[in-house]
Amino acid sequence: MWQVCRRLGVCLCAGMIVIGGPLPALAENGIGIELNKIVDAEQKCRTYIVVEERDGKPLQSLKADFVVFAKDGSVSKRVAAELGPVRSRKTSVKIFDIDSACGDISGLLLNDLLACEPAANIEACLDRISVTSRVPVRFFK
Repeated sequence: MWQVCRRLGVCLCAGMIVIGGPLPALAENGIGIELNKIVDAEQKCRTYIVVEERDGKPLQSLKADFVVFAKDGSVSKRVAAELGPVRSRKTSVKIFDIDSACGDISGLLLNDLLACEPAANIEACLDRISVTSRVPVRFFK
C-alpha cells in the first residue's frame, strides 16, 4: 500500500508541476523591464511597467525614450518616461500614459536611454536591460 501511495504522491506532484506550468528560470543579471499591463484610461493608454534590478547596482535615474508603433507598423509617437529610482535587488512598478488608445498600439520600442545615473556610460546601461511583454503588444529594444 505504501508503494502505491508513494507512486501516487509522485504522480500527483508531477501533475502539479505540469498543471502549474514551467518553473521560473533563475533570474538573469541586469535590469528586467516588463510591459505588464495596458489599460485605456481617459482617452490614453495607461502603461504599467515592472522594473526589476537583479545584480545589486541601483540607479537614481533611469529615463527611457520609447517609440510607439501604430497597428500598421508605422511610428506613431515618442514618449519619455522616468523608470527610476531603481533600487538594488528590488522590483517596482512604474505607470505612465501614452496619448493613444491601447488598441491602436502594436509595439513599444525602448529606443534609447535619456538618463542612467550614476552610470557613466548610457550604452553600458542599455546593455544591462532585457525587455519582455505580458500583453499582446510587442516590446523590444
